[in-house]
Amino acid sequence: MNVDGHRGSNIGRTKDKDIEGTGERKIALGFHACVDFELEWDLSVMEHLIRKHGIHAGELTERSQIASIKDLMIEILICMRQGTGCEIIPDDFRTCNAFAEEFTYRTTIGGTAARAAIAIRKIGFESTLGMCCFNRYIENLLPPGIKFYSGNGLEYDRVYPHIILQYPSGVHIQANDIDFTVPCHNRILISRDKDSMDMVIAEDAGEMVRDADVFLLSCFSEVLDGSILRDRLDTVFDILNGLKDSAAVILEDGCYINKEFRHMVHRQLAPVLDIISMNEDELQDYVGQRIRILDPVQVMDAVRYIYRCLQVPFLIIHTHIWALAYGTGAREFKGALESGIMLASARYVHGDDFGMEEYGRIRTWKTNAKGEAFCRQVTESDPLVCCVACKDLDFVDRPTTVGLGDFFAGGLLPVLACRHMDTGTAAGSGATPSEGRGERNV
Repeated sequence: MNVDGHRGSNIGRTKDKDIEGTGERKIALGFHACVDFELEWDLSVMEHLIRKHGIHAGELTERSQIASIKDLMIEILICMRQGTGCEIIPDDFRTCNAFAEEFTYRTTIGGTAARAAIAIRKIGFESTLGMCCFNRYIENLLPPGIKFYSGNGLEYDRVYPHIILQYPSGVHIQANDIDFTVPCHNRILISRDKDSMDMVIAEDAGEMVRDADVFLLSCFSEVLDGSILRDRLDTVFDILNGLKDSAAVILEDGCYINKEFRHMVHRQLAPVLDIISMNEDELQDYVGQRIRILDPVQVMDAVRYIYRCLQVPFLIIHTHIWALAYGTGAREFKGALESGIMLASARYVHGDDFGMEEYGRIRTWKTNAKGEAFCRQVTESDPLVCCVACKDLDFVDRPTTVGLGDFFAGGLLPVLACRHMDTGTAAGSGATPSEGRGERNV
């Protein structure tokens, strides 16, 4: 590995040959990467921590600050009682480490951009990955076939772990006077990661991705300083504005502690985005209310409202039952949605331990009947909708629930890269992906 001393210009390992089955098509991703500590679920540890920190039912209200493990546990228990996922940023990164040490865990690579690059590598696609950090774990765990560069250079080795707590459906929490059953499985992300909060982008990132056919941009939910966020958005705008006209640009959204920051990201980057993609939690966070995801009226009211607000050509929503695209020409996204669902399904069932054989079998699995009915209803009700039902995965006892959105987003990329190279339009539709690109919103 060569290091030339210029921040961000260090290039990691790669292969010279083209991506198998993709010819010259190029996939690029950025800029979030991190080290994950994936906790092994242990009910006894959770109940022990409730007792140890004297947590009672009357205290289960949201906290403005997470200054201790007790505060952290209260936020976790609120989410588990509702069956929701969330991202928690404690006041001190040492709270993350102390919480993780209560459990058995394994170390993996996280961050939407990095995990999506790993996902598509499993099915034969190479990519170029820009990261906001680099350390020994990332160097050892990134598979061959991913060309990488870092905003902090390749000699940097600081680690701020992201703690991943995946909890199962139906588990009964009972300690002190706390007594509830978890309604559905989900995941909670806990971190105070200086690298993610700074989100340093390599100075030559634009040159690294200029010829990309598709670019996946991860969100900026961990950036808490408004001046840093504005600076990074200016940088990213210029990078995306420098892509070729036929390139598809996707932002995979997130839930932000500062809601205005989320709107700032959308507003500033909308002119250079083709697609904004979000999961069901992010959908509900945007509209500020709970939505029954099998209620066509509630869902489509929310989808249309968000679409009007975002002012991008296409909106994608992905849930555990269905995935949909919305916009003029969205029905051409069917193949991309199916690809995203397949990769997310592989992650859900197998975690990181699958290859082409396991992935190929997923296509034969039956789809979720409730999802099929929902898709029929929304497709018939609105010509701007393309909706695909997810696979029926009720047979899985211990699913992997973290990283599903990252794998889904990764699954979109090979299809969109091929479509754009062949047609120069978004997913083969009549919409020009770069229409309006280049004009900054203020």
